[in-house]
Amino acid sequence: MDKKPGTDPIKPNHAEATILVVDDEPANLGVLNAVLQPHFRVRVARSGAEALRVVGTAPRPDLVLLDVMMPEMDGYTVLAKLRESPVTRELPVIFVTAMDSSENEQHGLELGAVDYITKPISPAIVLARVHTQLELKAARDHLADQNARLEGLVAERTQALKLALDKTETAHAALKKSYLGTLMAISALAQLRGASIGEHSRRVADMSRQLARDMGLTEAEAQDVFVAALLHDIGKISFPDEMLKKPVNAMTAEQLAIYRRHPTRGADALAKIEALADIAPIVRYHHERYDGSGFPERRSGLDIPLGARIIAAVSDYDDFRSGALTTSPMTIKNSHRSLVEGRGRRYDPAVIDRLEPLLAFDEADEIDEIRVSAGHLQEGMLLTRDVMHPDGFLLLSKSTALERRLIDQLVTVERDSGRSVEIYVLRERVGR
Repeated sequence: MDKKPGTDPIKPNHAEATILVVDDEPANLGVLNAVLQPHFRVRVARSGAEALRVVGTAPRPDLVLLDVMMPEMDGYTVLAKLRESPVTRELPVIFVTAMDSSENEQHGLELGAVDYITKPISPAIVLARVHTQLELKAARDHLADQNARLEGLVAERTQALKLALDKTETAHAALKKSYLGTLMAISALAQLRGASIGEHSRRVADMSRQLARDMGLTEAEAQDVFVAALLHDIGKISFPDEMLKKPVNAMTAEQLAIYRRHPTRGADALAKIEALADIAPIVRYHHERYDGSGFPERRSGLDIPLGARIIAAVSDYDDFRSGALTTSPMTIKNSHRSLVEGRGRRYDPAVIDRLEPLLAFDEADEIDEIRVSAGHLQEGMLLTRDVMHPDGFLLLSKSTALERRLIDQLVTVERDSGRSVEIYVLRERVGR
């Protein structure tokens, strides 16, 4: 839509936002400063070391535009150091770089950047992406500060999510191919209700996209499946606290009724955003069953969108492995068997046939693990999975051998957060 004369794409409530621009080239600093200065307070740093000093002084930045290729300390290292400090851990960082390959972009996003802009820059795209990330940061800050009961939290977080998604609808068409960073940030909003929602969705999204490609979908269609999988459980942010980690087979009739409404709630929210309207039906029908006994509409067979049929199988497999559908996590072998047994009833046979090669495994290589609470950990136990903080960030990496210092830290996290931490260790080390 054309911009009306006299209007400004940056909302007035962001006029006092502070942007830190980090680049060792004066010319690049000048260009970005000229683009941002009319709308924001701009601070600059000419090296990674200087950037780390600036973020600790007033006015503290709300967002960082960070060059990757710098001498002495590159952008990747700067981002890692920002994530180490509790003061700057949640500070959103957008990489701005001449490295434009998809591998470079994926690497930057995996390290924790919220977006990735390539040089030479487009002023309109820079302003749009900065504005979107400030909206998301405002939403995250707002949600994190709330201490009211569930009813207030759900209403406020849902509204914050809608505001964030609405910004995607109005973004320039050129942002279509690179809005993955924004979607990851939206997914992070769901993690404020429960880390497992975001972790599960990211795993399901990656495998669903691969499966969609294997089934002959175009790259654009596979990307739609990826985005739908990333957001397929967004309706769960309305769940009461006691339901977030409760296995489905342990829910009461009342809880099951709430559970069965989450695909519709998520789809209804996404359908209001034009850019995501195509994925809303995939989210709505990912709990339908191939034999017509699912929900919300009891659709069957090919009447269920293929993307929904893909996500149904992949999501259930991940839930089998994590224990979200059962009282305890299932082995790879039993998870695989459950998918095969559901072929033609719960799952599309064609989907299962294509999914099986992706799940191929050697039973001898399967890890024999057990979940242990922080208070029952012993020195020498070996982690078999990454340990995540209840708020969603990494505490310890898999394969870490536990020492007394690390055990004490995990106990402290559980005590201070008031929530349990999911810890899995090698069974043979238990009791030693």
